[in-house]
Amino acid sequence: MDLIKLFSDCIPSERIVSKENILEKYSTDESFQKFSFPLAALLPLTTEEVACILKKAYKNEIVTVPRGLGTGLSGGAIPLKPSIIVSMELMNKILEVDVNNMMVVTQPGVITGVLQREVEKFNLYYPPDPASLDSCSVGGNVAESSGGPSAVRYGTTKDYVRGIEFVSPAGEIMRFGGKVRKDATGYAMKDIIIGSEGTLGMITQITLSLIPLPKFRVDLLIPFETIGDATAAVVETIKSSIKPTTVEFMEKRAIEAAGNFLGNEMPCSEGEAHILMRIDSDSRDEMEERILLASKIAGGFTRYEILVAETFAQQEKLWKARRSLHDAMVQMSVKREREDVVVPISMLPRLISEIHSIGDFFKVPIIAFGHAGDGNVHINVLKLKNEDDFFEDSIGEITERILKTAVNLGGKLSGEHGIGIFKREFMSLVFTEEEINLQKRIKLAFDPKNLFNPNKIFFYE
Repeated sequence: MDLIKLFSDCIPSERIVSKENILEKYSTDESFQKFSFPLAALLPLTTEEVACILKKAYKNEIVTVPRGLGTGLSGGAIPLKPSIIVSMELMNKILEVDVNNMMVVTQPGVITGVLQREVEKFNLYYPPDPASLDSCSVGGNVAESSGGPSAVRYGTTKDYVRGIEFVSPAGEIMRFGGKVRKDATGYAMKDIIIGSEGTLGMITQITLSLIPLPKFRVDLLIPFETIGDATAAVVETIKSSIKPTTVEFMEKRAIEAAGNFLGNEMPCSEGEAHILMRIDSDSRDEMEERILLASKIAGGFTRYEILVAETFAQQEKLWKARRSLHDAMVQMSVKREREDVVVPISMLPRLISEIHSIGDFFKVPIIAFGHAGDGNVHINVLKLKNEDDFFEDSIGEITERILKTAVNLGGKLSGEHGIGIFKREFMSLVFTEEEINLQKRIKLAFDPKNLFNPNKIFFYE
C-alpha cells in the first residue's frame, strides 16, 4: 500500500516520514527496545489532521501507534508489528494562558519544562515535574499519568487535567471537561483517558489547572544511619503540618554511585540513606516554622548535620546528586533494567531490604532511589560486565521477584512509568481475571478492531 498517497489528503508529503534512517528513532523509546520497524511516521499539526489520519488508517485496517516525544520507559510508543506512527512532536504550541481562571490550554507536544517556565511568567505554577521534564511532553505525561518529586504535596499530572480533546481510533473528535474545577456531568471520561498509555485514542489538546507560584522555597538534605530511620522520619513528616513539596530518597548504594560520578562535588556522603526535602510557602515566617519543625522531627531520627539550602545555587548543589543518578547508572553499567514500583510509605524499609536480598541471591547489583514521600521507588538492576551473560539469563526472574515483593507489601507494579509492554505479563498479580477483562472491554469499546496501539497494558491476542 502506498502510504504517502493514502495520507496525502490529510497532511503534506513532507510531513510523512518514510526514509529508514529517519524512521529509526520512531522504532523505540527511552527503553531502547525494538520489536518492529515503522511503516511510516506521520507528523500532524492540527486536530483535524489527526482525525483524518486515524479515519483513513482505521478504514484501511492499518495498525496505528501514537507517540509523544519518545521519552517513555514502558514501551507504550514502540511498534510491536508493522505500524504507522502518529507523532505529536509538531503539535507543540501553548494555545492560551488564562490568568483569571488559572488555566493553561496546550497542545500535547509541548515540553513540560517549557510549559512550567511559560506560566511562571504570569506568577502561576504547574507543579507536576517528572525527571525528564525538559525533554518529555505534556501529552505524554497525561497518557502515562506521570508523577514526579512534587507529587507529595501537589499531586500528579491527573490532578491538574481539567479538559481533554482527543481523537478516537476511528477518527472521531471528542471533548470532555473544560475550564471548570468541578464536573459531575456524565461519566468521568477524561479520567479514563488519563493514564491509558495511548491505547484509547490520541490526545490533541489539554486544559490544565494552575496554582499561584510559591514565593519562598528551601531544601533540606538529611542523612540517616539506617533506611528505617529515614522512612520513620518521612512518615512523621508527612503526618505533621510541614506539608513538604518533595521528599526524595537515596539509599547508600545510590549515594555511592552518585559520589563516584560526581567526585568531590557531593554535598554529603555520610549515612545509609539520604532524604532530600523541599518546603515552599508564600510566607517567610511560615517557611521558618516549617523548617524548624522538619529539623526537629528529623533530629529525632538522625545524629548527622542537616544541610539547609535557601539560595538557588545552594539548592542546585543539593539536587545535583539526585539528578546525576541516571548518568551515574549509565557510567557504572553496560545495561540496566529499570522498575518503578510503589508501596505504602511504611513498607519502604522492607522493600529495600528484600530488593537487596534478591540482588545478593542473584549476585547482581540493585540500586534504589525515588520518591519516599509517596512510596514510589525507582529500582535499577545493573549489568556491570559485558562478558557476563548471567544478567540476561536471570533478569526475567529478578524482575518478577521485585514486582511480586512490591505487590505482597501492598503496592503496585508502577507508580508513574506505566505498564506498556514490559509489565503486561504481571498484571494478574494485581487484578483478578474479571477485573482484567473489564478493562479489556473498555479498550475494545474505544477500539473495536483493536488496531490502535494494540497489546499494550494487556495481551489481546
